[in-house]
Amino acid sequence: MTDSLTMAAMESVSQTVNSYASETAGIPLPLVTWTWDCSARFTSTTGEPEFRGTIHPDLPDIEAKAQLLHWVRALNMVESTTDREAIDGRRAFTATIGESRIRLTASVETISAATETQPLIIVS
Repeated sequence: MTDSLTMAAMESVSQTVNSYASETAGIPLPLVTWTWDCSARFTSTTGEPEFRGTIHPDLPDIEAKAQLLHWVRALNMVESTTDREAIDGRRAFTATIGESRIRLTASVETISAATETQPLIIVS
């Protein structure tokens, strides 16, 4: 049994959205963690609540991007990356399934520091 109501709800929502999306696409899709964001109606460009999904953040960039693009192709998703997401190395896509809006994001580019952290050589 899950320890918290929040985690139990997230697991339930994730299973439902993943299952529904795979059925809609007609093919198995990589598992994604989903949450229901009723506040999105105040912050999204469409003014609609939405399911928000995230490709696991610990995956290597190339694998996260591959999983994201698998979803994009399977569900004909449309890119909706914000400027902030792009700066952070993330991409986002949206679609409608079962008359509900879904928005899926993934980190596809690790942002590294602008300066190297190598020792300075002191010349005298």
